[in-house]
Amino acid sequence: MKRVGEGNNIALFVLDRPEKANAYHDGMICQFAEQYAEAASDRTIRAAIVTGAGEKVFCAGADISSLGDRSYADGLNLQSRQLFDNWANAPWPTIAAIQGPAIAGGLELALACDFRICSPSSWFSLPEVDLGLIPAAGGVRRLTKLVNEARAKAIVLFGQKVDSATALQWGLVSQISDRVWEDTLDLAETVARRDPLAMHLAKLAIQSVHGSLGDKTVEAVAQALLYQRKREAQ
Repeated sequence: MKRVGEGNNIALFVLDRPEKANAYHDGMICQFAEQYAEAASDRTIRAAIVTGAGEKVFCAGADISSLGDRSYADGLNLQSRQLFDNWANAPWPTIAAIQGPAIAGGLELALACDFRICSPSSWFSLPEVDLGLIPAAGGVRRLTKLVNEARAKAIVLFGQKVDSATALQWGLVSQISDRVWEDTLDLAETVARRDPLAMHLAKLAIQSVHGSLGDKTVEAVAQALLYQRKREAQ
């Protein structure tokens, strides 16, 4: 994490693994979680941005090379699920600056943000079922709430890839821009100038309208069983 913006009060988180399409491994998730906890306890932070290194891919999700070693317990206590849930409940507004595709866990992280700005070339996909898994880091819960059940089924069950124009139409993203970083930073600057307590309470009020974001126990148990099946099949 580093601070950016005129007031040095915007937290920037970068998924920095461009040679692997910014796919994350457990070490990256742990580091992100530690940096998030530090930022969340810092009363001077007013907004946060998450983006991927480079301009080609936002994030391709979890590094699939590590999935075969995951156990039942790993599915129940998925590190990315805990991190993304914490991120969704951050005390300040969060913005995803999406250049290129956001795939699998990369889309799940973007869905945990309050605002998503993408490039015209961006596209979105949750292909976990092809790997014998499900989007278990909040993807099913947040996507269904955001775009409705039928569209969520098209993406998760039928493997539909969503281009930027469709994503905007469906409400999957908030804005398409040819200047993703510049527009994201401008928006974060605007947020940072607003009253922080009012912003925090307004965010809580909005999130409380629909109550809980679904039953994450089902999500956790499903992924746990699938991890165990994959491990036993080796």
